[in-house]
Amino acid sequence: MLKRFAAVTAALAALITATPCAAQYQGIVSLPPVGPGDSRLLFGAAAISRPAYLGSDDRVWRVLPSIDYANRNGFFASSGSGIGYSLLNTRSTQFGIRVIPRFGRDQDDSNDLRGMGNIGFGAEGSVFWTQALSDVWTIGANLRGGSRGGEFDIGARRDFVLAPGTRVSVFGFATAANSKSNLAYFGVDTGQAMASGYPVYTPGAGPRNLQFGATANHFFAGRWIAVGGLGIGRLLGDAADSPIVRERTHVTGFAAIGYQLF
Repeated sequence: MLKRFAAVTAALAALITATPCAAQYQGIVSLPPVGPGDSRLLFGAAAISRPAYLGSDDRVWRVLPSIDYANRNGFFASSGSGIGYSLLNTRSTQFGIRVIPRFGRDQDDSNDLRGMGNIGFGAEGSVFWTQALSDVWTIGANLRGGSRGGEFDIGARRDFVLAPGTRVSVFGFATAANSKSNLAYFGVDTGQAMASGYPVYTPGAGPRNLQFGATANHFFAGRWIAVGGLGIGRLLGDAADSPIVRERTHVTGFAAIGYQLF
């Protein structure tokens, strides 16, 4: 039952990390691949409240679908965790590669982005590792990158089983980014400065974000599951000093429902 909790909660928790307001740390929060002897297929949907962009004091609401499939041979495909393969896939350790979605930014979501232009949807490659230290503690790391630069995440998760059908997980992770990534999301080039009125800003590499959060789930009516989550983050370094940043602390919440076919 604990393994089932971990798989299903993580699949829906991908929704909170797959949004542009959160560092996309899908190594700990949203991807513990299934171990040998297990496979899963889950469908769900979630309502999410998040900042309009990382650093915004405006909020937006989204309703997103979630599809999560993982095969016992190590292959997985998920709307939040991407498509990939666990080269090492045991009950305690996963190491693999994947392609994950990279969500962009729409300048119409906030008046503070007017003149900054849109950042379109894309994809990036990722190498991930997770290690279960016990039945309740998991640590991991995630290296990802693409045309907009690269990031590195490291963190941990602690699981609590409160009742046979109820489970809570708390997690924390830190993200560092190279200068290309920080420039893409927090920089202001000459053209953007002329259109927006912001000063030209060229951030460097370094720590970018600290994120802490919790998810809770409850199984009911057999294979149905209700999930809720809250994440609180803090921008760091050159990203926090960007002229587009209005609020360094960011909060994301979601409520979701899902059904596990197997």
